Amino acid sequence: MNSSELGNLYGENIKKIRQSKGMSQDILSEKAEISPGFLSEIENHKKTGTFDTLAKIAEALDVEPYELLLPQNSVVNLDSRKTKQLMKQLRKNVCDTMDTIENFLSEK
Repeated sequence: MNSSELGNLYGENIKKIRQSKGMSQDILSEKAEISPGFLSEIENHKKTGTFDTLAKIAEALDVEPYELLLPQNSVVNLDSRKTKQLMKQLRKNVCDTMDTIENFLSEK
């Protein structure tokens, strides 16, 4: 899968999950702290955003970030408490890593 296909899948999954939860773009964008226009561009495969954007959208949709990148009809069983705890820690680690990289790159 190339980056264009992944971007398309990402946008489609956000839209599908958002609609399945009965959320408008305005509500999701407010919860994710991004503009409605930016969310529309993501859903329409024009932009993707950063890992921070992905994490914010996933949190606003109450899903794990990786779920936004799964091919349609993929089934992942996360029923065990231990697996959910692992995914939560991995999400935190990814966010911490991205913060560290952004801080490093912004230093002069």
